[in-house]
Amino acid sequence: MALDQNRADEPKTHASQKLAAIIRREIEGGQLQVGEKLLSYRKLAERYDVAQNTAQAAVRLLQAEGWVTVKPASGAYVRDRTAAPLASTPEQLRTELAEVRQELRETKRRLTLTEDRVSSLIERLSDD
Repeated sequence: MALDQNRADEPKTHASQKLAAIIRREIEGGQLQVGEKLLSYRKLAERYDVAQNTAQAAVRLLQAEGWVTVKPASGAYVRDRTAAPLASTPEQLRTELAEVRQELRETKRRLTLTEDRVSSLIERLSDD
C-alpha cells in the first residue's frame, strides 16, 4: 500500500507525516489497540512502500504526539491516551516532580506511623 503523492492543490506533506497520519487513524479506528506493538520499521516500510528512515520518522512523530511509547530494543507500542498526558515542558516536569516528591513524603510519613503502631502492638502482645 503505497502512500499517495501530493496533489497540486495540497500543501507539501512529508511521507513520514503521511505515514504517521495513517497509523494515527488506525489507532483511532481501533485497528491498533492500546498496548499493541507496531510493526518494525522494516515491515512498516515494506507495507507502505516507504524507506525505513521514513517509517522511523513517522513513529517518532507519533511518539512526540503521545500516540505510541517506544521501548528500546523492543519496539513501539500504542499508548493509552486516556491516561494523564506526559509532561512535556520543563515547567510541567518540575510541577510533576514536586507532586511526586510530596506523595513520597506522605507515603513515608504513613509508613512510619504504621511501623510505630505495629511496634506498639507487638509490645502489648509481649506484655500479655
